[in-house]
Amino acid sequence: MPVVYFLNTLRPEASPDAYERWVRDVDYPTARSLPQITSYVVTRATGTLEGDASPYDYVERVEITDLGDYQAMLASPAMEAFAAEWSSFVGESIGLVGEEIA
Repeated sequence: MPVVYFLNTLRPEASPDAYERWVRDVDYPTARSLPQITSYVVTRATGTLEGDASPYDYVERVEITDLGDYQAMLASPAMEAFAAEWSSFVGESIGLVGEEIA
C-alpha cells in the first residue's frame, strides 16, 4: 500500500491553535471523504527521540489507494481552494512517498 508522509512547518504568522482547529474542522473531513485516501492523520511533532526540538511542526501520514490517482486528485481544480487554505498555514512541506512493508 502506498503511504505519503508530509513533514510540515507552519508559516511564522500561522497560529498552531488555528491550524489544528482547521485540521479537525476542514482537513480531516475533506481528506477522509476522498476515495484516493484510505487513512489520514496529522501529528504534532513535539521533539526528536534524542530530546532535541523537532525541525518540523507537524507530520501527516496518508495511506492512499494509488499514487497516480492521488497526485491527479491533488492537482485537480476541485482542490485549489483547499490547497490555498492549507498553504495559508503551512510554509514548508516535504512530501515522502513509500510502500508499507507487509
